[in-house]
Amino acid sequence: YLQLYYEKGLEKPFREFKLEICHEISEPRLQNYDENGRIHSLRIDRVTYKEKKKYQPKPAVAHVAEREQVIKLGTTNYDDFLSFIRAVQDRLMDLPVLSMDLCTVGLNYLEEEIAVDVRDEFSGLVSKGDNQILQHRVLTRVHILSFLSGLAECRLGLNDVLVKGNEIVSRQDIMPTTTTKWIKLHECHFHRCVDEDVFNSSRVILFNPLDACRLELMMFTTVFAEKTLPFTLRTVASISGAEVEVQSWLRMSSGFSSNCDPLT
Repeated sequence: YLQLYYEKGLEKPFREFKLEICHEISEPRLQNYDENGRIHSLRIDRVTYKEKKKYQPKPAVAHVAEREQVIKLGTTNYDDFLSFIRAVQDRLMDLPVLSMDLCTVGLNYLEEEIAVDVRDEFSGLVSKGDNQILQHRVLTRVHILSFLSGLAECRLGLNDVLVKGNEIVSRQDIMPTTTTKWIKLHECHFHRCVDEDVFNSSRVILFNPLDACRLELMMFTTVFAEKTLPFTLRTVASISGAEVEVQSWLRMSSGFSSNCDPLT
């Protein structure tokens, strides 16, 4: 259960509800708070995905999300905001999987589909003078959304350095790939629909997807190989009476690898 309190130390929450696999966190937003500032806000929605036919401009089938707001929250404390998001994300990922949630034999979609969404989250501490990265953390989150008819067993392969050299073979337990860029995965954490024993032995992500439900399949950390950020942005604002002047400077880093590549 998710319990919400007006402040730390209170015994009774002002709101309590059970987190379910159909719940999703909205994208964070900045909204007007008062005359001098803005507030960080987000929603927790109950999301249902349905298959619908569309006839304009031509006949097609689409999988559409229908959202119902469960709660909307806001705060001016950005650290609390990020902490809340991570806590809810982790709890949603660890929810138990019931047999009724999986793709089953009785399902029959007009158009089958599975979507994979990979997002990298970078956080770091940068020195003021030369913009050198003092501390950093790169967290990668992999989400899936599937509409599959019948029982499904899916395999997902990554550019994992531990399969380098075995990527183009006929064995079924190795996922083929043609990448030349490899990464080393750290602190891997999986959704309960993933067979972790298979991953540990073959580095293949074997899973039974949940039906019409967006879920976080796995997350892992990697090492950021660069010593500087790709660019820095400096902004200065000056106020003179009723006029506000804003100036910004975008500076590309010559030490960042992709900035050194010739333009094509």
